[in-house]
Amino acid sequence: MSISDAFHQVCNEAKVAGNFYVSLYSSQPYYGGPEEGGWWGSDTVLEAYQRFDSEEAAEAAREQVEALAAKMNREAKQRFGEQCLREMEWCDNRGVDYDYLPEPDGEESYFVTIEASPGEQSRQGCRHYE
Repeated sequence: MSISDAFHQVCNEAKVAGNFYVSLYSSQPYYGGPEEGGWWGSDTVLEAYQRFDSEEAAEAAREQVEALAAKMNREAKQRFGEQCLREMEWCDNRGVDYDYLPEPDGEESYFVTIEASPGEQSRQGCRHYE
């Protein structure tokens, strides 16, 4: 009998230690170009992460960070809307059409995940029309 088997006989609810990363990502949109009436893309960027030894501890932290991310999403949406209103007001004050300004990218958004190594969800969107 191995030491691990002996341990699990006594501690029958033992869990295997591991690396669990709670990662906060942002999705950063961008306007790609005018083809086919305009197209947009997004980059997924790892903003921060923390390592936990157990899945339970990581899950508890994920739930807390997720609540903060939801608040950050609401704030980002509001900031984007306010920026759009300021830009429209700028056009109105100068008597120019709204298409005078470049296309907006959109608001950032945030999400949280548990992963085996930090950065698994990171990606860069395509920078050319496909």
